[in-house]
Amino acid sequence: MARAITRGGIATTVRAAVAAIEPWYDWGKISVERMESLRPNKTVTDGEVRFFELQWLGVHIAFQIGRTPKGIR
Repeated sequence: MARAITRGGIATTVRAAVAAIEPWYDWGKISVERMESLRPNKTVTDGEVRFFELQWLGVHIAFQIGRTPKGIR
């Protein structure tokens, strides 16, 4: 049995479609380590950077902005 198309039914369908394609995002600060610290006999140094992530319609975009911490000699 087919549903009758009403103004309320169309509005509900449109709201559901918009909610389904709403983008997901996140931002803040995270801690990062120097890649050099992965080598044997190296001291681990880390620091904070800012990040932003966006996911929408199957596309994931992420940025991390900050300075790499200085290495320890």
